[in-house]
Amino acid sequence: MAKKTSPTALSPDEIELLFESIALDHLFIETLQTRHRDSLDFHDVSVWGVKSALQAAFDAGMRAAGGAPKQPVHRSRKVNRALSANGSATATATALQA
Repeated sequence: MAKKTSPTALSPDEIELLFESIALDHLFIETLQTRHRDSLDFHDVSVWGVKSALQAAFDAGMRAAGGAPKQPVHRSRKVNRALSANGSATATATALQA
């Protein structure tokens, strides 16, 4: 029995193009192809870039499922820095829902 697909289902090539688009737009990674060189295959990325890429992937999944979140799902973290007994900085984080 053939697997049913929704009318919004993407082909494997379209999914690959979406992944590469998200990687380029949010993480500044030019290709997701393995190039067998550490300097080309490993990247330093910002946490806000990762968050942005994850949000873009989530949004694409919601669109593909034929829906959208009723309200944006965003969480911020309030970080309080304090000095520990030995004088080093420690951080405590409280998740806040926007």
